[in-house]
Amino acid sequence: MSEERLALEGGKLAYLRGGKGPLVVLSHGLGPLAWGPLDRLMGSCTVAVPVWERSTVPANTMGELGWFEALATAMGFQQAALCAWSMAGPAAIYFAAARPTCLSHLILVDVAGLGPGLPPLKWPDIPHLVLTRLLGHPTRGLVRAMWKNWTHRGNVDTKPLEDATYRFFRDESGAPEDPTDDDEDADTVIDVLPGVGVPTLLLSGRHSTVLGPRYGRAAAALLPHGKHIVFEESSHALQLEERDKFQDALAAFVTGDSAGISGHG
Repeated sequence: MSEERLALEGGKLAYLRGGKGPLVVLSHGLGPLAWGPLDRLMGSCTVAVPVWERSTVPANTMGELGWFEALATAMGFQQAALCAWSMAGPAAIYFAAARPTCLSHLILVDVAGLGPGLPPLKWPDIPHLVLTRLLGHPTRGLVRAMWKNWTHRGNVDTKPLEDATYRFFRDESGAPEDPTDDDEDADTVIDVLPGVGVPTLLLSGRHSTVLGPRYGRAAAALLPHGKHIVFEESSHALQLEERDKFQDALAAFVTGDSAGISGHG
């Protein structure tokens, strides 16, 4: 994939692009590291992944997907599929409900906000929880425990992901705040689902405690055009644990190959 830059709101959006076919934009605060190699997906789709560590766009633009339509247009597309994992999911849902005309498809990968949300922690993690409260960001030990819970198989090297997660939360900008947090009358993420009119594929890991099959099925049932697939050998990081199946499912969904979307809800 080649790296390009887009001037946006007084800053620069750095992103990787590659492949050919309909455009799929992958959204997560960890950037390309959250998705791993994408060669299989790029065989049938154009893929774009923002690189936040090398971008200078405002935090609210990043968090609220104010960059999405400009990126698609700059790449020559009137519409694009948006794929969001984990904590990027709520913003993608709100965006899809508010700006459907620039979206062709929405893919929600074991997203936060629709299920229990937190991995089970053990007694040794309590000191890290206390330090996290004092520091204002997770400790390395807590991040390590979280990633241990977020993966089911032993085929993922989580060390680079742990390092990037720690840097992300330690950085002064931190995670972008949800603009609805202070609005008591704001709709919850679940409330917004019936208003998402674009075709939506919701993926959950069988062993995930962030979303999981039960909550994934319930969320998909609220979507006007929702489909749910369970990844049987994965936890929260299913796009890394069952990489081929994940990329094949995305490609089939975005290109309209219904026969290629395997799995069950």
